[in-house]
Amino acid sequence: MMKNSKVQTFSTQKKFWHEQNQKLIANPGFLNSLGDLYDDTLYFLKGDSYKTALDFSVFDLEHIHIEGIAQLKLDGATYDLTLKEYAKLVVINNITLQNVRSAINTYSMLINICAFLKNENWKTLCPENIEAFHVSFLTQSASPKGWFTRLSPASFNSTYNSFNVVDVRNSLQALGVYGGIDPHLTHRQVLSTLDTVCRSIMGISRLEYAKGGSFNSLTLEVGQYYTDYLKCVYEKNYHFSFVSQSAIYRLDEHIGFYDRGKPCKVIAETILGTFIPSVSKHRKANKDDNIHKYLKSALLREYKKSFDKVESLKEEHIGEVVRELGLALRFDAIEVVRILMLQRYYDFDALKSPDAVWIGYLQSLDKTEVESENLQNSTAEDVYAKMSIVINKHRLTNAAFFSSLNKWAQGLVAEKKGVTYINIKHALNRVNDAMTTLMVAYLGYRKSEFGFPLSAISVEQNEDILDSSHVPFRFKLKWFVPKTNGTTKINREITSQCYQLAAQLNEVHQAPDGAPCLYSDLRNTVLTSHKSDLYIDLKVKSNWANFVTDYQPFVDAHELQRLSRLPDATLSCSEKDILVQLSEKYDLNSKRVQDLLAVSKEVKADFKKLQCTGFSGDKGQKRFKVSLLEYQDTGVISNKSHLDVVNKYLSDETRQWLRSRETNLDKKSMLDITSELTRDVRYPTPHAFRHIWAESVLVRYQGDVGAVIRHQFCHLDNSFFMAYLRDKEVKHLMQSARMRILNNVVDTLLREPQKIGDEFVGGFSRFVKKVVWHTQVVTDDDMQALRNRIVGRVISIQPSRFATCLPREGGEARAKCSDLGDINPQNAKPEFCLGCTNAVITKGDIRGIWATVQPFVKECLNEGIMGFMIASHLPMLRSAHKRIQELTHVGHQDSVSKVLLFIEKAINSIENKLKMEEGLYE
Repeated sequence: MMKNSKVQTFSTQKKFWHEQNQKLIANPGFLNSLGDLYDDTLYFLKGDSYKTALDFSVFDLEHIHIEGIAQLKLDGATYDLTLKEYAKLVVINNITLQNVRSAINTYSMLINICAFLKNENWKTLCPENIEAFHVSFLTQSASPKGWFTRLSPASFNSTYNSFNVVDVRNSLQALGVYGGIDPHLTHRQVLSTLDTVCRSIMGISRLEYAKGGSFNSLTLEVGQYYTDYLKCVYEKNYHFSFVSQSAIYRLDEHIGFYDRGKPCKVIAETILGTFIPSVSKHRKANKDDNIHKYLKSALLREYKKSFDKVESLKEEHIGEVVRELGLALRFDAIEVVRILMLQRYYDFDALKSPDAVWIGYLQSLDKTEVESENLQNSTAEDVYAKMSIVINKHRLTNAAFFSSLNKWAQGLVAEKKGVTYINIKHALNRVNDAMTTLMVAYLGYRKSEFGFPLSAISVEQNEDILDSSHVPFRFKLKWFVPKTNGTTKINREITSQCYQLAAQLNEVHQAPDGAPCLYSDLRNTVLTSHKSDLYIDLKVKSNWANFVTDYQPFVDAHELQRLSRLPDATLSCSEKDILVQLSEKYDLNSKRVQDLLAVSKEVKADFKKLQCTGFSGDKGQKRFKVSLLEYQDTGVISNKSHLDVVNKYLSDETRQWLRSRETNLDKKSMLDITSELTRDVRYPTPHAFRHIWAESVLVRYQGDVGAVIRHQFCHLDNSFFMAYLRDKEVKHLMQSARMRILNNVVDTLLREPQKIGDEFVGGFSRFVKKVVWHTQVVTDDDMQALRNRIVGRVISIQPSRFATCLPREGGEARAKCSDLGDINPQNAKPEFCLGCTNAVITKGDIRGIWATVQPFVKECLNEGIMGFMIASHLPMLRSAHKRIQELTHVGHQDSVSKVLLFIEKAINSIENKLKMEEGLYE
């Protein structure tokens, strides 16, 4: 009987482990070909192709091993479990079919729990020691080698979120496993004690810790500079870059090479213009000569084929055509001309012909443009003809093309000593990346939402009566928005310029059907739509190094500062000429130039730190790690740049930690050091562009800043971004953006009060000037305190085409849009805002003022309209005239003078009509 009982017991226990082993083997993430549950090491698939080994023999190590930690109860019998067996059961039962990575996290968490229990002489994690465990875990890390001090707490997602203590215990108890985690420990106790420890150790709540990640704010100031640089890279380099890449594709089709061997060398030398033909004894061209000849022919062919298409869509050429048409002061002209060019060169199934588009625009001009008769007899072909005249000035002869191409390519890789095909290819990719990053900046989407193919963009006719004349088509991107709609595709509108970028990138990448158009997989063998976050992360930062050193306003500002500090007698003739040119372009004492100098200095210093992190690739971080290991061993670093970073930017605690015997420079420690180096460093990330987008919404009409993003808000009813702002996350972005922009506006007015009345007009500007005069600010601390007091009174910030509204507490009743004491900024209109106490008006608003009042001017100049019918326009026209006149010195003097003349005529027309009509109403 006893014998049979033992046999039964053995078979029950064996059956239990067999079932657990089968459960493990059935998991698709477990590599059962390399072992099973009965082995000390279990192998799991990490990612798509990498394996990771979990060695459970570590639970036998002295500083981790605990005797009698748990028991297994089966059919009334009880069996002791070793720590190794217990650990395996925890891992097996805390992984899912969808998330095998939790096995790694569970394994790591268990090591820390067991090491803590062993160190504190406990058998279980219980209510009495759970708080002590949190303290231990957030400050120390247990590994097979022993205890190590953490530089910063481990990620919440990879620890507590993956290893829910109470859920793990409950799932084990369901199997009959008891021990390790006390049955009286509750989920509430775990969370409340973690919150207490987080607040005491990190100064943040548990919820803040759970959010994780690091917030990187590029800010609109730096963001607009970077976006402007990217736009310059695109406009300056796209054509030759496209020609080069297309010719390389043609060569690949011709000879079947794949970026390797001698053809690559010939490609580089041909594009650079350094290829030297080699002639054999029999005077026959060899293989390299033939490749060179074919590529050169392909380059010329691609240039001629693409010239009209590319040059007609360049912003500068579209702008020149708009000026030739006499529409320079209109918001909508650029959009219409771009649409006409897109219709000519891209087949997007437009529902209107170019002539219909142009006629519709002319009809709107007839109602709003003062001199509309100058264009009424023109056609779409006339616009195309003007564009041909403009671009033909830039058309190159064959010899001039190759000379320009060679010079361009040499400039693109000028910083490289020994130029190779790889250098050329990387330089060409940077041009593509600049275009992709512009899309990220213009759209403000999450990085996971950019994997769409060009076919996902459809074109609809704009039925909106407000702006259908200048926005004849709505470009709808139907694609996934994972955080909002999961796997459902939804329609979101993009602009014609975004379509242009997407279409051009699609041509560059030669994307197969259904493949992403904004980036390409190097192998071109798989669709990577679901991996856009990985590609976008890399692309938004690929131009940053060149931006830091080459952005022209940075270079100009530093050169102006340098030359201004030198005695006039020491300057050469050329330096004097440069000083004059730069002085005409920049005011060294202005806030803008001071910001340029400060930002340039900041990003250059920050880039030294970024070069020691993964931002610049694995090689840079590996070199820095070598220097840190050298610092550990000897206390010195031979690499001067790395030594400077360690001494300047790492804290005393970190340097002491590096020199201590407990130091272990594992992956987590390097991430912690990277986190410390990048703290408060401004660098581009996809999420940072979401913040820039939100800030751009608030300044979209303001001069150069607004020019970065203005075209994104072409609809008169603001429908383009209102749909976007319904997203809860974006509402939070907007709240923080409002505060940053508000601070920036007030700070600008405070630091340049002498320009109030010249470059900044309106009631709010005058209010700030009075405050400065009465307060007599002396120090920066005084300035900041004053700014905080002013900002504290501002209720909100609301932009419009003709003014920016900044209403103040206590002054609601004085607002022109006030109704029963409540302000209504959503009812913004010139007659309210141009003379309002809450308005800030700058040079960026001139075009908006004119675009808004021009229909009224045209109406007033109509001789057939009675004066009493238009008398209500007088206050608005007088305010518009006054504000524009105050800003006339800012620029566009000729155009603005013409605008003022028309407004004066309209005012005189009303006054004369009213005077003539006085006797009619007596």
